[in-house]
Amino acid sequence: MSNFKESLYEKKSFIYQIGEHYYAIGANTFAAVTDTQELDNMELFQNALKKQNDRQIAKYLDKLMRIANSYRVDAREHYKVQEKLFQFIDGLASKDAAAFQALQRQVFAFDEFCEKYQH
Repeated sequence: MSNFKESLYEKKSFIYQIGEHYYAIGANTFAAVTDTQELDNMELFQNALKKQNDRQIAKYLDKLMRIANSYRVDAREHYKVQEKLFQFIDGLASKDAAAFQALQRQVFAFDEFCEKYQH
C-alpha cells in the first residue's frame, strides 16, 4: 500500500471524493475542498462522464486539476502535507476499506483520463 500512497502523492493534483467529502490530492497537495462553486465542477465532470461527452470530460478534467492545484503548498511544507496524507490514507485503509477501494478506483480512472485527455 505504501506504493499507492507514494504514487498518489507524486501525481498531478486532482479532486477525489472520499465518502461524503472531497479532497484535493497530488504533488504537494492534500486539502479538503468545501467551496460549493469548485465542487459544482465535479458534478459537471461526472455528468459529462455519464454522457460520454469527450469535449466536456476534457474541459472539466482540466478545470478540476487547476482547482486542485490551487491547494498546493509551498515546497517547504512538502513533508508536513505528505505525512498528513499518508496518515489519512493509512487510517482510511484500516477503518474504511470500501472508501479506500473507491479512492483506488478513482485514482486508476484519473490515470486513464489523463492518458486520454491530457496532451
